[in-house]
Amino acid sequence: MNTAPRRDERILVIDDQSLAQGFFRFALEQLGYQNIFLAERANAALNLCRDNQFDLIICAHNQQQGKDGFQLYEEIKAKGLQQLSCAIIFISAETDPSLVHSVIELQPDEFLAKPFVIKDLQLRIERVLRRKQQLREVYQALDAHDDQKALAAIDKQLADARLHKLFPLLLRLKGDVLLSQNDYEVAEKFFTAMLNIQPFSWARMGLVRCYLALGKEQQAFTELEALLDRSESRLFALDLLAELEFKQQHYQQAQQHLLEAAELAPRNMFRQQKLLQLSRINHDYENQYRAARDMVKYARYSMYEQPDLYLTLARASIDYALSVEDEEQSSRLNRQATVSLSTVQRQYANGNHAVLESQQQVLQARLLYLQDHKDKAQALLNSLEPLQKIESVEGALDRAKALHEVGLSQASADLFAQISQHCQQQLADPLFNAYLQQEQQERLAMRLGPRELNNNAVTLYKHGNWQEAFDAFKLAFRVMPKNAGIALNLWQTLLTSPRPLCAPSSKQQLLDQCQQLIESSTLKPEQQQRYQQLKHKYGNEHA
Repeated sequence: MNTAPRRDERILVIDDQSLAQGFFRFALEQLGYQNIFLAERANAALNLCRDNQFDLIICAHNQQQGKDGFQLYEEIKAKGLQQLSCAIIFISAETDPSLVHSVIELQPDEFLAKPFVIKDLQLRIERVLRRKQQLREVYQALDAHDDQKALAAIDKQLADARLHKLFPLLLRLKGDVLLSQNDYEVAEKFFTAMLNIQPFSWARMGLVRCYLALGKEQQAFTELEALLDRSESRLFALDLLAELEFKQQHYQQAQQHLLEAAELAPRNMFRQQKLLQLSRINHDYENQYRAARDMVKYARYSMYEQPDLYLTLARASIDYALSVEDEEQSSRLNRQATVSLSTVQRQYANGNHAVLESQQQVLQARLLYLQDHKDKAQALLNSLEPLQKIESVEGALDRAKALHEVGLSQASADLFAQISQHCQQQLADPLFNAYLQQEQQERLAMRLGPRELNNNAVTLYKHGNWQEAFDAFKLAFRVMPKNAGIALNLWQTLLTSPRPLCAPSSKQQLLDQCQQLIESSTLKPEQQQRYQQLKHKYGNEHA
């Protein structure tokens, strides 16, 4: 017989397994909870969250169909479907670090790994419900966006010694409110005072945000270096270091920080998008492709799934394929782009048809160019209506790149100018602006597409046009810095030229960069033979 006192908290359990639902219902009833709602599918849970305010949601990650628990929790939080006073207990049989870090980044009240016993569940439930109840006044003020009322409620509870166990959380909430008010000088003093009491990671993270807002970048950098060493603040530090390095135009360092962050918590779509943008700026087509692929992978069934993700993957596949020499790898990337386009056609045929169709035709033209059907690609691009209005900046940029690749340089330049003007008016994302400016400058400097640029340079080299060949190889290496074949051609040109082609310091730097890539790559037999011959002949002097 159940003798637990009756509780009236409203609890939603989300789990697609009937046995698990039965277990949760039994366990909760044994603990005295009566208002229990069950949902076996994410969409049913979302509907319940729209129609009801719960005191507690127990969300299981492992779902057999549609959204998983992470995607569901992410949507509930992003769309504000529950008040802050609602406690979240996230449950998962999967404890892979990448999932755990991704979940923790969303800040559930508790993370519980399966299997567990009723006693453990009871402990977690009672702890989070008690905490939420004690802080209800604070959460109600925060939900109402009344910062002054929230601060007053926090200070009131901080004055009650009986609530001493809640003081760290109350102080952290106070810091969050001060940051939301954008009064960074007051917030800076608060976080500094907290750190004088105890080295709270959240206080150090708040201080970093103040430093960045106040233009104290060196102080922010110093604090972030320390935060890297703590597991609970490493993601935060990597993201903010990437932001700092980008502002200082240290794009390689910024990308490296984001690569580490994305490896820790790959489900963050905004981080993956930033990584993709930085990879493009660095001409790192492989990581651009991986970021686009991961975005499609983790967005499947989520609120982020949309045709643009598949178009982005198709574009990244083509960019990557154009930069590699391996025919098998190029074919795989070609197939990936084709599959992505087919997905758009199959899943989004009833959407904004005209805009999507235009972007798909541009991608079809780029695929034709990739397959060495340049004339067909040019004809397809010529058949498209001019862009009177830019509805997709990425789509417009892709068309500008395609026009340049097939030799329609003036049309490409005109479209780049149109995109730049549009972005200035719309205050586009700084990462995208940096990439746009770089792409525009590089395309203006190249009469030919990247692939033809190297081939043309080879012809110039064979005819003894050393300086023109060097300039062409150097530009090709700049836009395809991981192409070992281009690196070998540039290295050979620098070694064999009968006259200086650049300053000695620049020459040695280029020789070192090229040789480092060549040594770390798998060359074709002909390339390997040529490299060894050059290395043997010029090794003592340069290699």
